[in-house]
Amino acid sequence: MVKAKNISFDAGEKKILKKVSSNFENGKVTAILGPNGAGKSTLVKCIAGTITPKTGDIEFNGKNIKSISLENFACKRSYLNQQFNLSVGYTVRDIVSIGRFPHYKVYPSKKDDEIITSAMKLLDVISLSDRTTNTLSGGELQRVHFARTLAQIWPDSSEEQAEKKLLILDEPVNNLDPQYQHSILKSAKDFADNYNVCVIIVLHDLNLIAQYSDYSILMKQGEIISKGKTREVLTEQLLEEVYKVPVSIIKNKNNFNIITGIKYNQIKKELIK
Repeated sequence: MVKAKNISFDAGEKKILKKVSSNFENGKVTAILGPNGAGKSTLVKCIAGTITPKTGDIEFNGKNIKSISLENFACKRSYLNQQFNLSVGYTVRDIVSIGRFPHYKVYPSKKDDEIITSAMKLLDVISLSDRTTNTLSGGELQRVHFARTLAQIWPDSSEEQAEKKLLILDEPVNNLDPQYQHSILKSAKDFADNYNVCVIIVLHDLNLIAQYSDYSILMKQGEIISKGKTREVLTEQLLEEVYKVPVSIIKNKNNFNIITGIKYNQIKKELIK
């Protein structure tokens, strides 16, 4: 489990996060949503340990992340951010291999090579193995980096599977066709369900959040407006308040569809015409 306790973060005089607190459960997908500038990416950077909050603490598996060595944390926490700054010339397999670096003793083991290959197959980039990054489309590169992210925390034994791990994804489906959007989010959900991984995802697409997340945290201007089970957080009233557009939600036992920018009764009137 991950616990964020009273997290504040400032950028100059601007308060980006204002004493944010929340728990993130193992074996569940928690989505963080909200308009631009809500503090979503800053919060996950604090959780990932890439920036230090002004106040508050982050606990991972009962330990303050400040007390966990970088090497140990890197073997258990994987973070996909929105920026990929890599030099031209790396091949796809090189990039995915980077995810296994924290696990190497000196050189990659046979098991490391198997995990790298498995991650590439899962993300359908195995055919791109020898391509260099500068020859890839934005969507292809996004899938390659997600394969790297999964390879970093890939379970490689029954003992490894029992260890609690953390997967953090900041806007992981940008530039992707619908096929790969669903493939990536399904893979994240499978890691949560099958390996008890704590998964935290920043997303803008409300329908994808409704489909793939167990819990949701709705943020606005550096504060949490609502948190809990996704179907309880994603309400018309709250979403309209935060996003400032009309919202209609059509849901039943199996479906949960969110329409923004137009009310559902308006759509029905148009269909009747």
